[in-house]
Amino acid sequence: MAQRDYAARSTKKKKSAGLGKSVLLTIACVVVLGFALGLYFLTTKAPEPQSRELAVEQVKPKSQLPSRPEESWSYIKELERRTVPTDNSQASLEKVAQLSEKQKEDLRRLEEAEKKAALERATKAAENGAQQTVPVTDATSVAATATSPAAGIADEAGAKAEAEKRAVEQAKKEEERKKAELAKQQAAKKAETAKSNSAKASGGKFGLQCGAFNDRAKAEALQAKLAMTGLNARITESGKWNRVLVGPIGDRQAAAGAQQQAGSVASCVIIGM
Repeated sequence: MAQRDYAARSTKKKKSAGLGKSVLLTIACVVVLGFALGLYFLTTKAPEPQSRELAVEQVKPKSQLPSRPEESWSYIKELERRTVPTDNSQASLEKVAQLSEKQKEDLRRLEEAEKKAALERATKAAENGAQQTVPVTDATSVAATATSPAAGIADEAGAKAEAEKRAVEQAKKEEERKKAELAKQQAAKKAETAKSNSAKASGGKFGLQCGAFNDRAKAEALQAKLAMTGLNARITESGKWNRVLVGPIGDRQAAAGAQQQAGSVASCVIIGM
């Protein structure tokens, strides 16, 4: 039986195992080093990034259309400045009836337009009347017209001028008549105003206004309270308002006494009636 050296064989196996580990470690180091060198070369030789071009904003063309016109309404401002009367005195009614300058100008324009239209109608009526009049056609007139056409043209022109003259005179008379009527109306109005003012000054009638309500039920409730104090109140409607009035009572002193009497119910003011 052959003899085997087991001790020598075991040492050889250990040496071969240690040699294999060193080789693997060397290969791993080489691979890592190669990978690192590759990354280094890639980073150093990489192309520089191109600078981004700034995007230029496109300027939108502005619209050439004109701006929308603003509508202005004169009656809104007139309503804002208009005062609502709180009594039925003549001065308050005249103040409300006054026209603005623009309204007066519009009224004058309407009157001028009516005058022009009346003048045109009168002129047309005169021309139609002159055309419809038939001249006396006897033998001598026909012969004269046939022999002298210039005379006929002159007569026609004279008739037309006469008709226009009559139309102008008629329009003037109509205008003078309107002016006279307007003057009479203004004089009558002034006389009536003066008469009412003198009557107020001489008579001295005063009363009380104890409230103005949109709701008629509230006005009736205040009327009942005033009746309980011994005052005869009444309700008058003026537009949307229901005014509670007392009187006419008499002079200002009597109205002041009635005001004190109604003080426990409402705050009344003295007004002229």
